[in-house]
Amino acid sequence: MTNAPDQRNRRRNYFIKKKFQASFILKFCLLLILACLIMSSISLLLTKKTVTTSFEGLRLVVKSTADYILPVLASSGVIAIVLVSLATIAVLLFISHRIYGPIYRLEKDVTEIGKGNLTMEVHLRQHDEFKGLSDVINAMVRNIKNPLSSSQAKINELEEEVKGIRSLLRSKEAPGGEIDKKIAEMEKKIGQVKNSLSYFKVSPVFLFILLFTASAASAAVVSDDRFSDGSDWTSVNSTYCNVFFKDGVDLSSVNDRIDTYKIDYGLTEKPARAGNDAKDEIAYKFDLIFSKVQEILDMRPNDLHLNVRIYKGQDDLNRIYVEIFSQDNKFIAYYVFKINTLFASEEKLSANVLAHEIAHCVVDHYFSVTPPTKVAEMIAQYADAHLRD
Repeated sequence: MTNAPDQRNRRRNYFIKKKFQASFILKFCLLLILACLIMSSISLLLTKKTVTTSFEGLRLVVKSTADYILPVLASSGVIAIVLVSLATIAVLLFISHRIYGPIYRLEKDVTEIGKGNLTMEVHLRQHDEFKGLSDVINAMVRNIKNPLSSSQAKINELEEEVKGIRSLLRSKEAPGGEIDKKIAEMEKKIGQVKNSLSYFKVSPVFLFILLFTASAASAAVVSDDRFSDGSDWTSVNSTYCNVFFKDGVDLSSVNDRIDTYKIDYGLTEKPARAGNDAKDEIAYKFDLIFSKVQEILDMRPNDLHLNVRIYKGQDDLNRIYVEIFSQDNKFIAYYVFKINTLFASEEKLSANVLAHEIAHCVVDHYFSVTPPTKVAEMIAQYADAHLRD
């Protein structure tokens, strides 16, 4: 069995960054040599016009002071340069080690942290330079790592909730194909989050992504369960919308109320018609209005898909508004951003009403920060007013 080497006998490595330290010491030594040369030159200049007498053996010799002290300056200068340079090298090597040692340690540890290893901590000795900086870096890493580490369990919980949502919605006899589509989108997002976060060794999930995904799960529960009332719903799916009609809503009446005269004017691309029955006509009209609103506002959010709930009368609409906002409803239709759902009634439905609320949906999804209510309302009114231009 081999014995571990005695820590006291280990040689300290003072050459951490050889190129840097050698350049640092060489420049300092050159500066020292330059100082000696300048000092010698000044001494010679000051003594150039003076003479010095001395005895050499038994003779009295008179010489220029400059000639007399030149050999002395040369020999003493060389000796001084050699001795001081050696002392300078030793001192500067120690100082550069004290300075560059912590910098080198910080560089390696921060590089590792930059690679995604949030388990890394910067360790410097108590009396090392930049100890305060290492403490700040460690505090920063902890502030990032702690919330991200705890999010791994949350995303696992979210996966279980997705399974529960599927079972819950199917038990309510909601349209199976639509449920599977929503759940598949959520599962796809979860997979994308996991793939992105695999970069980190702690496998974290950013809190805002988690909240966004969780809100999507909540929206699925709200839109498919909370507003069902145990009633039967008829669904119509289009490119931009999933439209749900409560039991008792007359699809033919809805189709007649959505007048799309002149709405297709100016459209560069028109939605395709799937057929000629009431459902197909309604799907076409919703996509037509959606396309025209985006054309008017020149706003085209990516992957935008809207849920629409159509009730028979205004009473149901008022009840839902109170449930969501805990206050009385004053609108003939309204869009709720947090659940991405438009609510309207058959008796007050029109193309302009839909354009107004669809504009709210487009505006809320187009901007990264939701605009103020009055600004959004002005934009929605603009889309409504120019729907048939």
